[in-house]
Amino acid sequence: MVKAKHTIKKKSAKANINFSKKKKSKINLIIGAIIGIIIICAFVLYFNKAPFKDIAATVNNEVITIEYINEQYEGVPEEYRQFITKEMILNQSIDELLLLQEAKKQGISVTAGELSNMIDDSITQSGLSKEEFEKTLDEQNLTMEFIENYYEKQLIINRLLNKTVLSKIVISISEVKEYYNNNENEFITPEQVRARHILVNSSNEAESILKELKDGADFIELAKEKSTCPSASQGGDLGYFSRGQMIAEFEDSAFALKVGELSPVVETQFGYHIIKLLDKKPETVIKLEDAMQDIEEKLKLEKQNIAFADYLVMLREKADIKIFEEKETLAESEITPITASAVNDECITKYDITKDTVIFVYSDSCPHCQNMKPLIRELEEKGYNFYWATGTDSNSYEMLNECFADVMSGYVPQFICPNGIEHTGGMPIEDLKEFADKCRA
Repeated sequence: MVKAKHTIKKKSAKANINFSKKKKSKINLIIGAIIGIIIICAFVLYFNKAPFKDIAATVNNEVITIEYINEQYEGVPEEYRQFITKEMILNQSIDELLLLQEAKKQGISVTAGELSNMIDDSITQSGLSKEEFEKTLDEQNLTMEFIENYYEKQLIINRLLNKTVLSKIVISISEVKEYYNNNENEFITPEQVRARHILVNSSNEAESILKELKDGADFIELAKEKSTCPSASQGGDLGYFSRGQMIAEFEDSAFALKVGELSPVVETQFGYHIIKLLDKKPETVIKLEDAMQDIEEKLKLEKQNIAFADYLVMLREKADIKIFEEKETLAESEITPITASAVNDECITKYDITKDTVIFVYSDSCPHCQNMKPLIRELEEKGYNFYWATGTDSNSYEMLNECFADVMSGYVPQFICPNGIEHTGGMPIEDLKEFADKCRA
């Protein structure tokens, strides 16, 4: 198969045909995405009076129990427990309770009709019938009461944040223009080609197929019949790709072809290819007027994330929060890390990571992670290497678990050097540069 050439900040893959960059999708300013910062799983807090020894924390005299935290952790899929710890769930639970308490102070509530409409809309958007939805709940041991409770809390928090934080964020035209002018590369779509290919294991077979094609055989049918690449089912179609996304021998040959032309047999590490060029697209630049809406929404979301984080800090500073020996009373998160000695050249090179690479562990819903991204890009432009690793990507998760489990903190953002040095939390660009220099040392 054709394998995409890896760079440090691109996701690695074992069986992907092509890593063509997707056209930037429109950023939706959904308050629920921001709420995702504080709600890792779809759970509903319950608070009750409990013996002291059973209390994980109190928030303005309302209780979060150890039993509740342990139950929520049990609901976290095994593959995400490297990133979601019980301590994290406790802290996120405290934040949610603070928001609910503040909403109550401000008289924010939800009517039964509003709640019913939201649930009905969610079922409709899921594409399930009411009966299928209820069956799914039953299969997951959930009740409609649970769902109603959950959505009621989300509606209340949404309204609180919209009233206090989100509606106050405004992006000016000058900010949009400044972003456009300072990030010109984001708005350039490089030259692209679209190609089909047939991949076989021997040069003799490839030459034989090439002769058939030149004699008029149907490329799509031969690809489906003889190609060993997963793209065979699509008649060998690889879609559009730009330079730097395919291995060099394949890419050079594809870009040298004219539309409709067949290549000679091309040898790569994966076998022998015959390529047919279907289309070419020249480099294009998105104009400011066409990009304005996307830029405005991107900047607004970044500002909302920062404002939301600041709002939570303010609520915490005003609150009476007591955490009862969380490291002792909460059962330890069950992670079996490898030892530091196992983080060797073989492990990191398996994932195309060099010794001077900084691993950036992040979540798209984390405001502090969003703040770090432009700083990282600035350093990348100066020649520093970063590997962007998010827990939602299976390859990143596999790499972190195999090579760096012993230094993973379970919190984001986190920065890790292959030599084992790590830093958890955001930092100014001067400190980030100093940290990256330690990776280079």
